[in-house]
Amino acid sequence: MVSVSRRHPGAVATGVAAIVTALALALALAGVVGLGDSSARAQEAGVSPVLYLSTGALGAAAGNDALGLRTPYYEPPALPDPDQPGFTINSGADQPDPFMYQVGGRYYLFTSQDRVPTNVPVRSGTVVGSWGTPTDALPDPPVWAEPGVMWSPDVARFGSHYILYFSTMVRNVSPGLMCIGDAISTAVGGPYIASPVPFICQQTLGGSIDPRVFVDSTGQSYMVWKSEQNARSFTVDTQIWSQPLSADGLHLVGQPTVIFGPDVPWQGHIVEAPQLVLARGTYYLFYSGGWFNQPGYSIGVARCAGPLGPCADVSSSPLLGSNAQGQGPGEESVFANAAGVWLLYTPSRSTLPLPGPPRPVAMAHLGFGPAGPYLAVPFAVSAPT
Repeated sequence: MVSVSRRHPGAVATGVAAIVTALALALALAGVVGLGDSSARAQEAGVSPVLYLSTGALGAAAGNDALGLRTPYYEPPALPDPDQPGFTINSGADQPDPFMYQVGGRYYLFTSQDRVPTNVPVRSGTVVGSWGTPTDALPDPPVWAEPGVMWSPDVARFGSHYILYFSTMVRNVSPGLMCIGDAISTAVGGPYIASPVPFICQQTLGGSIDPRVFVDSTGQSYMVWKSEQNARSFTVDTQIWSQPLSADGLHLVGQPTVIFGPDVPWQGHIVEAPQLVLARGTYYLFYSGGWFNQPGYSIGVARCAGPLGPCADVSSSPLLGSNAQGQGPGEESVFANAAGVWLLYTPSRSTLPLPGPPRPVAMAHLGFGPAGPYLAVPFAVSAPT
């Protein structure tokens, strides 16, 4: 992945309309769990607090004291055909780095921008797969950022406000430098008001990108992100970091900690797009590995000792690699609802520096067994009772 022009058009994957319709029904019945206080989120999702499956950025899925031991919620049947892992929930414009949030019966799909007059596109609708016209969640970018060069949006609720975290290019810096910004709003879809200074900017490490909030079962929030060593060198390993957040989400607390780096051959020197998840009492780090514009780009999973790591891969092979639906899937996020745990991702690699067709948003069903996460049959799901 390069810092100047990352995650743009790649090969397109196809979807199945009937599956999207079935998914929409399942999500509508269950309510996708969003961010913030668990009881409030449960009420908004239309489920009881005991059915609330995650807090924060889908981080602290309920453990053994709630739904952690129940099946088939956590252990649905495994996917029989690894060449058909997912289904498309939106297509059209290039839409990498998908992140979905639900509140009040409405779904919000945030993606990176590409060739659209918006900095942070957000689409919303009452049915997953039926989205309205994209709007700009961040119509006025911060003065330090290059307009129209923003990726990897993440949204979290802290009390009465929402915070949008994003990756962006710093203005008038050579060589190019990407850093993480933050912006605040009282509405999940924005508009957000950006902070006048970067939130995280590890200039000596090549920059910082891919922010993602994780909220532990204790209620403590953490920021998890990637340092951009590969923007300066092809032979230096990138790193995944974690650091506690203040209660309002506007400040980092304590010291940053490296929790993960490349540890198996298929990753090369790059791990990125981190998403920390707590399921059945175990912490898992979902991530993308390899160069974002190569067929070997894939999604992997590591097991972590806690929110501050350390983390190590659960397998020497990726969870999701190139398949019949696309070469080089990645840029994932994870969310949970009463119907199951789901993986949103970009099904195909970028073709940069060459042009390519727009990439859709894909979705796959996840299971969590004794050996860790696995790809599951999309709709063999039974909500816990």
